Amino acid sequence: MRRLAVVVLGIALLACSTEAVELVRDGRAVATVVVQQQSGAKRQRRRSFPGDDGAAAKVLVEWVKKITDAELPIASEAPEGQPAVFVGAAAVAAGLKLDGIASPTKEGLRIVADGQRVLIAGQSPTATLKGVCCFLESLGCRYFMDHPLGEVFPRTKTLAVGALDITGKPGFRYRRIWGSTWSGDNLWKIWNGAGGVPMGMQHAWGGMFDRTLFDQHPEYFRMDAEGKRQPSDWLCTSNPEVRRLFAGRVAAAVEKGAGNPSISPPDGRGYCQCAACKAQDDPKSLEPSSGTVCVTNRYVDFFDAVARRVAARHPEAILGFYCYADYTQPPSVRRKLSPNLCAWIAPIRYCRFHAIGNPLCPSRTQLAELIDGWAACVAKMGYRTYNYNLAECTVPYSKLAIWKHDVPYLKAKGCIGINLETLHSWHIYAPHIYQSIRLAYDPDADSDALMADYFARFFGPAAGPLVKRYWMGIDEAFVTVKCHAGSFFGVHCVYAPAFLKQCRSLLDRAAAAAKGNDQHAARVALFSEGLKNAEEYIALREAMNRGDFAHAKAVYGQLLARNEALVKQRLSNHYTPRYIKRFLGKVIEAGAAAVAPPSKLVAVLPDRWRMAYDEADEGVGKQYALSEFDDSAWRQVATYSATLDEQGLPDRKTILWYRTRFAAPKTADGKLALFFAEVDGAATVYVNGQKVGEQPKKRLPFTVDVTEAVRPGANVVAVRVDHSNITELFLGGIIRPVLLVETPK
Repeated sequence: MRRLAVVVLGIALLACSTEAVELVRDGRAVATVVVQQQSGAKRQRRRSFPGDDGAAAKVLVEWVKKITDAELPIASEAPEGQPAVFVGAAAVAAGLKLDGIASPTKEGLRIVADGQRVLIAGQSPTATLKGVCCFLESLGCRYFMDHPLGEVFPRTKTLAVGALDITGKPGFRYRRIWGSTWSGDNLWKIWNGAGGVPMGMQHAWGGMFDRTLFDQHPEYFRMDAEGKRQPSDWLCTSNPEVRRLFAGRVAAAVEKGAGNPSISPPDGRGYCQCAACKAQDDPKSLEPSSGTVCVTNRYVDFFDAVARRVAARHPEAILGFYCYADYTQPPSVRRKLSPNLCAWIAPIRYCRFHAIGNPLCPSRTQLAELIDGWAACVAKMGYRTYNYNLAECTVPYSKLAIWKHDVPYLKAKGCIGINLETLHSWHIYAPHIYQSIRLAYDPDADSDALMADYFARFFGPAAGPLVKRYWMGIDEAFVTVKCHAGSFFGVHCVYAPAFLKQCRSLLDRAAAAAKGNDQHAARVALFSEGLKNAEEYIALREAMNRGDFAHAKAVYGQLLARNEALVKQRLSNHYTPRYIKRFLGKVIEAGAAAVAPPSKLVAVLPDRWRMAYDEADEGVGKQYALSEFDDSAWRQVATYSATLDEQGLPDRKTILWYRTRFAAPKTADGKLALFFAEVDGAATVYVNGQKVGEQPKKRLPFTVDVTEAVRPGANVVAVRVDHSNITELFLGGIIRPVLLVETPK
């Protein structure tokens, strides 16, 4: 596909000449778009975009009109002696050859212009539409965002096309970009490269076994840790009858048109605990993200058995499954699996800031090893990942360097597809959303040239270089950040005060440079909204850290309102305000209520506490909570200002103990309480050796009354945190500030 990328970026509009096909002259249509007539019944059978050659022709006509104001007529035959653009089957009938394009997914396309006519066709309706889009790109058009603001096209009253001969096909068999409220096909996705053969990989067991079977066959379903069978979507995969029935239902689904179905387990961790299933697990094989025993062996054995049965009836069907959660690692029992299986690497628990194999990122180094391990045992492999910073999706975030490295890397490793779960929040992700699907179509494309074209055309010669510096600065900051924490907890490492000022200066200068061009100015303003998100998040974080939750709440309200407005304008995804509420709102609302009059803030406890890992869970017995306990050998760690990961400490899934000292007022008119904004794990709180309260739920704000335990002057608080289970990447125990609050009696 490299030839296509080079040609498309290099073609310019041509003045009318004897060697050019005239489309429009002086604002008047002179060419006809030719498509073969198709029956209405055929069009009705197609439910996905684009449908047929007529839809592709319509896109061509619409965009030529954007360029020239002239509307090309569509006909089933070319007028005698007049210029014509033949689309789809009409182009093939006119002599365009497609059979020499070796595309296993039948997505080859070809565009030929010979001075007399233009021929555009693909090996499928979607490929024909993609061909039209490539032709429009040769005229200078781009579609950078799935929004009217993302349309770029030249303006001219005369439009002619010189000699062209472009052949193209995609680099991956499967290329999907999607998200909540952004599923299915549309023009933007197909224009930029989405498509391929549909492949299942989603959590699928719920559709295979009806829970009503439980009464007759409880042995088909998972056993819990207490030895009881449970009616759920989780199955007992060691059961031979389950394997037989499951394979039969997959084969039946193929016969009903499922194509390449998924056989992935449900989401979550409801693994069967029966002796036969557990016997397949390797106790020496641990999932690095959780520290628990991998369950890959049991599921790979199940997938392989099912796949071989299905292959006997339908060898052409590809059965997909996620490599996910505690079955992300490759099997420790290495053997070649059935060739009709496709393993979809789904690295939800791996660092989101760095490229695969980055030597400075242990998480991504592990991911590279994992990919090699799966490549050794499966014939087909794909990559299913997140195209945003999961569980944050609020501040500008860039994956330009990641995709520049990872897409060619994955292709070289033998991947057949890329599945990009994407939030179409253009104000914070636009450049790499565009880049990711373009590279998925053409892994050999020059990413730097692709993005140089993006910034130059999208923002113009004056503002473009400044916007490029803005985004490349953000990209470099994420590439080099020495933090891997998920959600909002690594954001401050990128958006330090000096860097925020630098970003704001670049966008302010870009806004000034874009004046006079409404489109350029609106696009810069959109990115400015994204930067405001970062500025406001850092402001509310700093306010929380100093105990000023009233100010944090005011900033939170501004942040939420702006992003809800962007969702209504189709410039952002509803997950952004939803995550703002979920991961910031609960903490801020509770903190503001805790210090609201007549209550008052007495002190913010120190950021730095003494901390110890308690792998054997012996801290209670060793009296870690007592005031007189000697914690001098414990390490000092930051709490609310930095995650353990940011401090270079391991985020072990175990018991963590924290201790610090605080001063209580000599006289107090009311009760005293400790407010914990956020702790990643069930927390038990002690003051001066006395247990004063606990919060069994993770990462929810809570308050404990310490009136009876404190004494005037110095006090010791100890907190036991059960950090055994993962909730997010690389956080630690106490991760938001702890406040001493006085409340009325």
